[in-house]
Amino acid sequence: MADPEPTDAARRAAPADDLPVARVDGGRRVSLVWLVPLVALLAALWLGYRAHQQQGPLITIAFQTAEGLDAGKTPVRFKDVDIGVVETIDLTADLAQVLVRARLNKPMARYLNERARFWVVRPRLDRGQVSGLGTLVGGAYIAADLAVGDGSQERFEGLESPPIVTAAAPGRAFTLLADNLGSLTEGSPVLYLGIEVGRVVGYALRADRTVEIQVFVDAPHDAAVDVATRFWNVSGLGLSLDATGIRLDSDSLTALLRGGVAFDNADGATGAPVAAGREFVLYADRASALAERFDHRELWQLTFSGSVRGLVTGAPVEFRGIRIGEVVDITVDLDGAARGAEIPVTIAIEPARLGAVDRELADREAQRRLWDELVGNGLRAQLKTGNLLTGARYVDFDFYADDPPREIAWGGDMPRLPTVPTPLDELSGLLSKLARLPLDRMGDDLASSLAALRDTMGATNRLLGRLDRQTASELDATLVQTRQTLAAVEKTLAPNAPLQSEAYRVLNELSAAARSLRIMADYLERHPEALLRGKGGEDP
Repeated sequence: MADPEPTDAARRAAPADDLPVARVDGGRRVSLVWLVPLVALLAALWLGYRAHQQQGPLITIAFQTAEGLDAGKTPVRFKDVDIGVVETIDLTADLAQVLVRARLNKPMARYLNERARFWVVRPRLDRGQVSGLGTLVGGAYIAADLAVGDGSQERFEGLESPPIVTAAAPGRAFTLLADNLGSLTEGSPVLYLGIEVGRVVGYALRADRTVEIQVFVDAPHDAAVDVATRFWNVSGLGLSLDATGIRLDSDSLTALLRGGVAFDNADGATGAPVAAGREFVLYADRASALAERFDHRELWQLTFSGSVRGLVTGAPVEFRGIRIGEVVDITVDLDGAARGAEIPVTIAIEPARLGAVDRELADREAQRRLWDELVGNGLRAQLKTGNLLTGARYVDFDFYADDPPREIAWGGDMPRLPTVPTPLDELSGLLSKLARLPLDRMGDDLASSLAALRDTMGATNRLLGRLDRQTASELDATLVQTRQTLAAVEKTLAPNAPLQSEAYRVLNELSAAARSLRIMADYLERHPEALLRGKGGEDP
């Protein structure tokens, strides 16, 4: 603190040497005015730090188009609650996609994982349903489907349409494998006991040309899916004509219009539970899905020499009306030298359907002896018509005691069972043999025989003229009668006699009838349905 200033009286009384001397203060003083910007800077830093700590994650979503999106305005919503906003919209370097960067609220960071999905909500007409009409007034927005999951992710591929099932929906997804998709599409219903319990959520084509169909079954109905469950297609209206008859398959009206998948267990059987993602075979219809199946099948070969028209792959193999297998392959072996052909038919027999045979499976030699014994007792395979309307055929096994003894050909790729021809084949063979008879030559031989008989009668007449008169007188009456008879015979045996002409005509008609019977048998073989509805307009 500076010394006090001396008064005027002191200055006058003080000597000259006692005059005050000024002191120089070299220190700087900070003005209080600088505290204001310092405090403002510290406050700004603190607010920036707090804002950074409270700022939510920045994510990137790739879309095919930015239609309806606006940077700084378009919101991101989850269950119609705003959870963020679009900050920027850019294009990728190859111009293939649109990159939308959106800032989400900080609490949403824990849900940004592989299960998160985003899509743009616009007015949409899809699968017969109208959605997004609210955006006509409020504008488009980005919808989110979030769920708790593992890991963290900042880049996402946006969906072009809303997902069929949300990530948080209770239930499980399964995979169905089919030869073709049919009329199934995303959103097609999944039915259990006629009740819609799920839907088709997607499909793809595998490298092996198998169609992979993803279905989702809602809880608690997903518990009904186990290892014994079978799925089948209920899309559209199914009409089948085969050896078992006519079948018309249809399900609910919804499945008829939109397609669908149904599932159930065969005969109410239950199995062990399955995990999500389990693969199942998608059968074509309910009958094939719930049909009884056995793990063990044996291949046999049958050889037919006649026509197999109407026999197709999958046709039943029966023993006295009981199905024991099915046809798996049909081929043909041509023999140019013999001018003939054989048609090998491969069948698959399920021995478990034949109790006696199945019990012998543990001993292959005993099984072979059993089959040899059955064939030795007349077991044969024969083609039969199962449906006169369609001409569909099947393979039937039965015992034919009149058939000559034959054996199983155990050599080759598969054993060959003996067969017997169909009745139509036998009739066709008989008529073919009859048509090959030389009826014209037989008629000529008959005419020659009649001429020889006429010459013999003439010689006899001349011999009688040279007989003794006495003998002639006694035989006169007999000779007169004989002459009359011979005259009648001669008239009858004349070349233009009615009897000979009639005999020729009968022989010709018999030959024509044989050819007609053979043609009719061949036609019935190709068109057995003609027995019910007539020949029709088709030329055989």
